[in-house]
Amino acid sequence: MKELKKAKVSKKMLDAVGGNMVLAQILTRRGISEEEVPVFLNPDLYTPTAPEEFPGMEEAVKIVRRAIKQGKKICIYGDYDVDGVTATALLYKVLKKLGASVTYKLPDRFKEGYGMKEEAVSRLHEEGVGLIISCDCGIANLREVELAKRLGMEVVVTDHHALPPVLPEADAIVNPHCLAEGHPARWLPGVGVAYFLAKGLLKSYGREAEADEYLDLVTLGIIADAMELVGENRYIAQRGMPLIKEGRNLGVKALMEVAGINPRFITEEDIGFQISPRINAAGRMERPDIAVELLLSEDVPRAEALAKKLDELNEERRRVADAMLEEAEALVIEGEPIILFKAHWHQGILGITAGRLCEKYNVPTIMMSLKEDGETVVGSARSVAGIHIYQVLQECRDHLAAFGGHAGAAGLSLEREKLDAFIDACSKVIKGRMGDIEIAPDSYDLEFPIEDVDEGLYYELRRLAPFGEGWPEPVFFCPDVEIVTARPMASQQHMRLVVGHGDKNLPALWWWADSVPEKGAVDLLYSVGINRWDGKEEVQLIVRGILEAEEREEAEEKREPTWVDYRSWRELGKPEPIYEDALYFYEGPPLWAFPKKTVDRYRVKEARRLVLLSCPPDSRVLDEILALSKAEEVILAFSPEEIVDNKVVVRWIMKYIKSVVNNKGGHTSVQDLAAFTAQTELAVMEMLRFLEQQGMLEVKIGEYGKLHIKLNAQKVPKAKLPPPLTALMNETSAYRRHMNTHAKTGTGTKYS
Repeated sequence: MKELKKAKVSKKMLDAVGGNMVLAQILTRRGISEEEVPVFLNPDLYTPTAPEEFPGMEEAVKIVRRAIKQGKKICIYGDYDVDGVTATALLYKVLKKLGASVTYKLPDRFKEGYGMKEEAVSRLHEEGVGLIISCDCGIANLREVELAKRLGMEVVVTDHHALPPVLPEADAIVNPHCLAEGHPARWLPGVGVAYFLAKGLLKSYGREAEADEYLDLVTLGIIADAMELVGENRYIAQRGMPLIKEGRNLGVKALMEVAGINPRFITEEDIGFQISPRINAAGRMERPDIAVELLLSEDVPRAEALAKKLDELNEERRRVADAMLEEAEALVIEGEPIILFKAHWHQGILGITAGRLCEKYNVPTIMMSLKEDGETVVGSARSVAGIHIYQVLQECRDHLAAFGGHAGAAGLSLEREKLDAFIDACSKVIKGRMGDIEIAPDSYDLEFPIEDVDEGLYYELRRLAPFGEGWPEPVFFCPDVEIVTARPMASQQHMRLVVGHGDKNLPALWWWADSVPEKGAVDLLYSVGINRWDGKEEVQLIVRGILEAEEREEAEEKREPTWVDYRSWRELGKPEPIYEDALYFYEGPPLWAFPKKTVDRYRVKEARRLVLLSCPPDSRVLDEILALSKAEEVILAFSPEEIVDNKVVVRWIMKYIKSVVNNKGGHTSVQDLAAFTAQTELAVMEMLRFLEQQGMLEVKIGEYGKLHIKLNAQKVPKAKLPPPLTALMNETSAYRRHMNTHAKTGTGTKYS
């Protein structure tokens, strides 16, 4: 085995992390100094930014205080994404607490688009609004602010987007880009700016400490808007994550429930991939007010109802996004900027699709569609490190009606007749900067042997959290890793592997796999995850990349286990197969009372003996079980009775779903259903599709195989099973018949 390279660390750095060499190496390699470590790991040692450090804050606080005292009607003018929604909810809560007459306005993405609009400003004036406070918008709204002032309204702009050449003539502007370069609060999201206005306001009343009650909302915005997790953002997220776990906000708590997230173990990844999309779905698919109402809710039943509504909108959003992505990918030319237009594309999904294409192809991406007026093109842009997309749009501003954003993301609109000219101009600007795309010299933090990975390492790494933009989850590199087994999960895009290194085999998940990896030696990029089940935890790897090994060492000849035939023991009246040092594998409904605890394919651990009380659904699952158990002796103790009619298996899954709906609110996973039915994950997905088509249930598919199922009918459908499902289940039955009738025992013989 190769000797793994290590980063050099000082004794002072090692002492600062309590002697943990892995953490010391990661921090050293990422440029965190010895002096910075205590503050980096412990938010209590950080000195937070004071509200008065922001230019314009003092005047903004005076204006808002005066409006509250005079009883002026205040309107918070927000935005329709997570950042704008959380900012609106935060300011509304604080102003209400201070006795203000306050309302809020969020633009309709489809009718109004991003930012303030003159028609909306005029309407607010007619409704008696005396003060507009913008959040997550306003910095580029010169005409709209001018109109508000002309109508006699005051305007306070709080925004975090890049400063345009000319600023609006607002009564006060609070924007972190007005801070000095290098200031720790310079990269706040919109809700972060709103938080500091709220904090400054509360401080003026002698109630500054109350501002920290809303750090959970700020944390949502930081993660959702992909703000760099450095300085103030990191500090706020460190303080806000515990509040999210506590479920302080009823709306956030209800969202965790519908997403099937255990609040105790919620991570930044859960927020980014499960909570944020549900909040965003309101503005993308319907109206953003639903999300604000959820975050403001103080009534549990109402919060639960709104969370379910957002969950439904998110499922609709997912279906539309998948279809758009497939259509867009057919138009992509590798190595070229991705600038695409289709009149029918859903305006609310443009940003999501642009982000996915940008990440996959590592080039700036702009997705555009046509508004209902048939004349206005709207678009969303996403970019990569090294190409500032807002600056790109500035160079193309002669072709645009409006645009706004920052380095990584932007929105735009233009007249239909200028579309071709814009595409040509924008493509030229981006191509001229393609050489600036930053590619990290190393795609991992350090080399670390898989054989040393355990649950303790996972929790040590969590000390470096929160992870996100600018501070990604640690990635390790291990050469000469053996791919022992590989098989698809719920779809052909996601793979479950067993990887071996040294004397250890571990399960590994590869989401959105490039291809089915072949068995053999590879160099592996991975991060460390945890699998929680039945109150227990086991470490698992998350594959970040598979590289062909530069030097392939000769594989050691592995000793095959001894196989013992104890099949049909129940039918023959034999004693129960009880052994010392044994692991008992069983999948399927609990058909009999067995005195020992059993495990399914996802909970296999190393054991000297492996007892197969049921037959795996195919040879790939068997290979996986054997690789993870590393058993010296395998006892075949399954029975022909487990080969049942396909319709019986469908009844099993319906029985299990009823239990899940009644006892777990409909939350389960593809893995749990596969273990209960003793079928492959692909067969389970086909079963769910069939049952949904028959109107028996509704299925919402989440990240990592999570499912939320709503049961519509109790009886098993009489319809004929579809050919794809029948074929998958017949393959499993044929494999089990083979294992029951043709397997031979004897040392060194493998049955598959």
